[in-house]
Amino acid sequence: MRGRSDDGTYFRGDSLKFLTESDTEWLNDLGVLLGKPDEPMGFSLFARWIPEKPPHGQWYANISYQFTDSFRAGVDWRPLTDDVTFLANWRVFSENDSWRPALIVGTSNDDFGDINSDSYYATLSKYIGSIGETNFSIYGGGSYIEELSDLRPVGGLHVSNGPWSGLFMYSGADPHISVSRRLGNHTLTLLMFDFELPGIAYGYSF
Repeated sequence: MRGRSDDGTYFRGDSLKFLTESDTEWLNDLGVLLGKPDEPMGFSLFARWIPEKPPHGQWYANISYQFTDSFRAGVDWRPLTDDVTFLANWRVFSENDSWRPALIVGTSNDDFGDINSDSYYATLSKYIGSIGETNFSIYGGGSYIEELSDLRPVGGLHVSNGPWSGLFMYSGADPHISVSRRLGNHTLTLLMFDFELPGIAYGYSF
């Protein structure tokens, strides 16, 4: 069976067993993606304020829903310019305990310097080790910036220790750094956009 079932969901019943019972990890992940989850995975709300940016970047918010373990989608909103756009990301496959990184593809609306643009990206990410209780992961890949008609490199380093985490990232046009503190379902973040413009962000999962 291919496509949607009569109730509008994807691939119900035994039709995915050849994937979900496979010995191959990425086939398992594909089966989870195509199948409807037994329980809702939850919403995430994120908001960011950078007062020194142009209007399209001063206030930014998104809400998204985790449809499966591997797939999330939602909408971006720029309240000062009334821009509403689509966001999505899909973990095509997870990293394993040996050399293989995770592959993530997606689309979002982002700030690139003074430009606000939809972008389409693919990144590889990998846990690279720990020092004591501090964990380190890296990622890298490419992002196609629609307004610039250009493919740019992206990458970064993520550091975490308990409820604290830090991120250095290069977005394809600018470098950014942030420090976050998780408080239950809430996450507070201090950030420095382009190493020059301070801001604050808040995330909530429910």
